[in-house]
Amino acid sequence: MSVLEPSVVKDVDQYVDQNHDQFSQLGRELFRVFHLEKRRKYRVATQIRNLQQTVCSATRFADVEDFVKNQMGKTGNREWKRVGDRVLEQLAQLRADSTQLTDDAGAAMAVRLRLARGWVRAVVSEYLYQVAQDQMGATQ
Repeated sequence: MSVLEPSVVKDVDQYVDQNHDQFSQLGRELFRVFHLEKRRKYRVATQIRNLQQTVCSATRFADVEDFVKNQMGKTGNREWKRVGDRVLEQLAQLRADSTQLTDDAGAAMAVRLRLARGWVRAVVSEYLYQVAQDQMGATQ
């Protein structure tokens, strides 16, 4: 993997900050779709953790896209069928916007992965915040 220039890292981080609200909206949507398993004392949806793990361990951006498509294609996976296209739209936007953050073809993969990791932190953080809000409301 290519080492990114500090200016590119700054640009990627600014991009994530500027789009944080959009990413957070997806986290709220995931919360609505992937219902908490209340009978298991608010266990966080495994699918959300699997998405996060896939993004954080991926060596190629396409691995993340393939994970979502794979989940959407599984029999009985209604949740991913409801939200998968929205996730793929945001990933496609990250892929498209990554080309404007570096001219170096070798660094492009690293830029996409850094964008994806910033994206998933925002999405999952909002999802977990919604979980906490729901739990506090349920205990009051």
